[in-house]
Amino acid sequence: MSSLQISIIVLGLLAILGVVAYNYWQEKKAQQRIKEQFPASEHDALMSGFHAINPNAESVEPVIHLGDDVAESIVKKHDDESPDPLCEMVFDIAFQMPVLGSHLISHLQPLRLAGQKTIRYFAETSDGFHRARIQPNEMYSSIQMAVLLANRSGALQPEEWARAVVYTDNIAHAFDGVIESPDKEESLARAVKLDELCAGLEAQVGVKLMLGGTQPVKAILTIAQRLGYVEYGQGHVWKHENGKPLFLLLLGGELSSMVHSAGVDYVELLIDVPNSQQIDKPFSHLVKCAYELAKALNATVVDDQGNPLSQDNRAIAVIDEQLAQVYDNLSSSGFTAGSERAARLFS
Repeated sequence: MSSLQISIIVLGLLAILGVVAYNYWQEKKAQQRIKEQFPASEHDALMSGFHAINPNAESVEPVIHLGDDVAESIVKKHDDESPDPLCEMVFDIAFQMPVLGSHLISHLQPLRLAGQKTIRYFAETSDGFHRARIQPNEMYSSIQMAVLLANRSGALQPEEWARAVVYTDNIAHAFDGVIESPDKEESLARAVKLDELCAGLEAQVGVKLMLGGTQPVKAILTIAQRLGYVEYGQGHVWKHENGKPLFLLLLGGELSSMVHSAGVDYVELLIDVPNSQQIDKPFSHLVKCAYELAKALNATVVDDQGNPLSQDNRAIAVIDEQLAQVYDNLSSSGFTAGSERAARLFS
């Protein structure tokens, strides 16, 4: 190797060492500036929420928070609502080990109907509190599955009973539970009696507004909403001041959300008695509202026979008296009109 080549190599190494030394010097200067601006502290701002790096500090295990009431209920009282012994049958499922509410919720979500009968779930927390609604962050030792015995689809049927049994087996298998079931024959007999009782209390009455030909659904709803009709459930209603419905608005015989055609040729106002707030002279009030809506829609108010109905028709007062009796019968039977119990049974 010639002396020229050796010289070139030496110069290259010196240049590399010079760059390394310069970078080291710049890094030390930067660190010094940081120390001057941010004095050393055992509570690093970037580590807020974690234990700071401190060799003299006691080691602390990290804690995972699932909510304010995971291991123990924050609300130290029982919920008021419970299964309804008059219109529901109850399956009890006790767990071998407490189950987190979020796991229960995701599992129970698809299990809300046994045929045409609704199912409600209640639970007991691991610290002994009754819950009408399962909370994601609580631990539960047992649940109750309350199955409706009757509604407008009729009494609980054997196949609906069988579906409920399948659900309880499913839950018990998923969470290692033990089932306590009601008696099948007794439950089916109760369902029949309840259905017969409700059939004698059923009542719906209303009037029609015949339009001058087919009118657009959107236009009808726009006018109705302007007059005070509001969305409620799957349709539109006229509400009492307490927020409960007084009567339904039907378009071509259907709830507003169920209408598939672009237009209809008649509108109905209907008092669904078990699901309506009781007021004095309910049918008179409905007829008055019907005339106000008919004026806005350029429609004619007719009775259920298709005959024009005047506001001074004597039948209106008679219907008011009949409805008052139905409301009283509902109340004396334990199904107060507009109540949650009545809503479950007359659905």
